[in-house]
Amino acid sequence: MNYSIVVPIYGDGGLAGDLCVEVQRVMRAFTGREDLGAILELIFVNDGSRDNSLELLLPLQAEFDFVKIIDLSRNFGQHIAIACGFREAVGDVIIRMNVDMQDHPDQIPTLLEHMAATKADIVIGQYEQRESPLVNRITARLYYSFFRIMTGLDSPQNTSPLRVLSRRYVNAYNCLTEKTRFPQGLDQWLGFSPRYTRIAHRERLKGRSSYNFWSRLRLGLDGLLYFSERPLIIMMSLGLLLSAFGAMMGVLLVMMRLFLTSIEPGFTSLAAIGLFAFGVQLICLGVVGFYVGKIFKEVQNRPLYIIKDRFWS
Repeated sequence: MNYSIVVPIYGDGGLAGDLCVEVQRVMRAFTGREDLGAILELIFVNDGSRDNSLELLLPLQAEFDFVKIIDLSRNFGQHIAIACGFREAVGDVIIRMNVDMQDHPDQIPTLLEHMAATKADIVIGQYEQRESPLVNRITARLYYSFFRIMTGLDSPQNTSPLRVLSRRYVNAYNCLTEKTRFPQGLDQWLGFSPRYTRIAHRERLKGRSSYNFWSRLRLGLDGLLYFSERPLIIMMSLGLLLSAFGAMMGVLLVMMRLFLTSIEPGFTSLAAIGLFAFGVQLICLGVVGFYVGKIFKEVQNRPLYIIKDRFWS
């Protein structure tokens, strides 16, 4: 059995050395082999880091014979970097994880054993309790509830980036061509009956995440709009509702003009209604524009990524 571990890197190459040490320790104990280079590849995909991450990664190849490095020509995004790693991986089992070790390599055997016991094609870590701020936990819970309602996909909460995948699953994943990737949705769309197993979540020991509020918001919108047409249906329904309301108001005004001697102008109420309708139109136009923008990116048919260099030991 050969194993591939895919790890995206963006500005956190300084953490890779610690990860290599832990992966080596864990995989030697799990496989009972000292010569890991024959059965293991640890693929770091440098996603256009703006710092010296690549320079920090390169010396690791002299110390660990299982390390491989891919340097992308620019920053294409974390999930595209992962897709690149999947396409380059040659293992029978592919492991996807982050470099920050919030999901510690000690938990890799747990997922591998679960895969062997259940014959599953994909096993995903699920946190017993996430070590993150309360606000983040609340917003995540609300988002996934909303995501399930809008898409009809049963995407569990508190899933981890750490997962083990069969070669059959990765071959299917590599057939995907879309430019925007939302793993929680793709896990459900691809099928293969994902299995989940409980793992611990640790605080980040070094550095800071490259994800901020806006990048998380954009990822959430991508996931919602890429896997559902319901926002468009809601907009159409809202438009019909506002049109019906406007027609009723028109009939009411005509009746008042015909049967009442005097009518208060009601400028304030009319202005409020007009501004509300205008705001709804702008929101709907923005959602449609988001869909059109995504379609534009897809029909350009550009490659998912461009590899600048490969560094194989």
